[in-house]
Amino acid sequence: MAKFTTTQLAEWSGGAWSVEPDVSVAGISHDTRTLKPGEVFIALRGPNFDAHNFVERAFEKGAVGAIVGRDGCPQPSTDASERRPCLVVPDTMKALWNLAQGTRRDWRGTVIGITGSVGKTTVKDLIASMLAQKGTVSKTPGNWNNEFGLPLSMLAADPASDYFVFELGMNRSGEIDRLAELLSPDWALITAIGKAHTEFFDSVEQIAAEKAAILKHAGAALLDIRSEWFGLFKTFCTGRIVSFGDKSLNFSVAQPGTYMAENVQQAAALGLELGLTHEQIQAGLDAFRPAPMRWERSEQNGMVFINDAYNANPLSMRAAISTFAELPGAKRKFLVLGGMRELGAESDAEHRALGEFIEPFGFEGVIAVGDAGAKIACAGIRRLNKPDALKFLRGTLRAGDMVLFKASRGEKLETVLDEFRKEG
Repeated sequence: MAKFTTTQLAEWSGGAWSVEPDVSVAGISHDTRTLKPGEVFIALRGPNFDAHNFVERAFEKGAVGAIVGRDGCPQPSTDASERRPCLVVPDTMKALWNLAQGTRRDWRGTVIGITGSVGKTTVKDLIASMLAQKGTVSKTPGNWNNEFGLPLSMLAADPASDYFVFELGMNRSGEIDRLAELLSPDWALITAIGKAHTEFFDSVEQIAAEKAAILKHAGAALLDIRSEWFGLFKTFCTGRIVSFGDKSLNFSVAQPGTYMAENVQQAAALGLELGLTHEQIQAGLDAFRPAPMRWERSEQNGMVFINDAYNANPLSMRAAISTFAELPGAKRKFLVLGGMRELGAESDAEHRALGEFIEPFGFEGVIAVGDAGAKIACAGIRRLNKPDALKFLRGTLRAGDMVLFKASRGEKLETVLDEFRKEG
């Protein structure tokens, strides 16, 4: 299905075609590994990569054109009929943002932006699942929520959607402000605030203020009246303010935990504001499935594994561990934890504090994996590398046991579970 015209891409990006392809464009791709025939490849540059090296590969895989910087278009022949159709721009990253702005102007559906320290992806997926009961929905694929991911997500969306649900992430000052200006949401939501990316911020208050920048660019804000940041958030709002949390909404979801229940309350409150019935909201909750490695439950030989290893910070670690501790039915419970990244000078203290938080639960075993994980301190903890952690689990676990895996994304802790499963 055609998504863009070549004329639109040229006008939006401010570039010029070397040879304009006489086709409609199915989409924009930044990765030749996932590029589909009929798409245009955009050659982005970053600190450690330059996709101009893959332009020729993109054409081999069926790209109908490429968006490139000057001198970035391969021309294998002097024959004009064989020249590559390239949209030449001064800067491909700026072109990406310009293209996202262009497609945003064409949207007629309701646009929802979500940020926060934890729960962004879950709330996004909950809301999308609910809204799908009423209309068509485009949403952030996975967690494409940064300066590359958000504009790519916007370009991947179906411009005819009734609803657009996107998450915005950050790890440095000013990012939410820029991303929110690009998205220009009709509704803004902020999930729980906590210590995340403190390597780049001086305090949780500063993190809250950075997240609140989304409210400056939103037509309406849905704010939790129970939040300690409610007053601060109100000062950032330029549109309508709708509060929730003064009464409990009667909805349920299969996934356990206090934080999950709060995510459901926030998503349901927005659903009600957007005119969904109680039946539609509950149907959306029933249809919800968590993203991979976000409280992903599996069983093997009578053992239960919870893979929540997509990401971690002090707030999400505590939430996951508390929820895990409350789960019924296990004979013994084990934690397999990796480090929390991007905590800067607070890293050692936060890992020690996490150990103090864990100790009263009395888990059967706590395994800390990797250099950062080794900073976690509690009685009886085992500090192991991945092979030794795997050996310990294979020699210790038995039917009836339950294990939680939790760490920051860069730790790749899920590989321990993957290896464990291979043995059957």
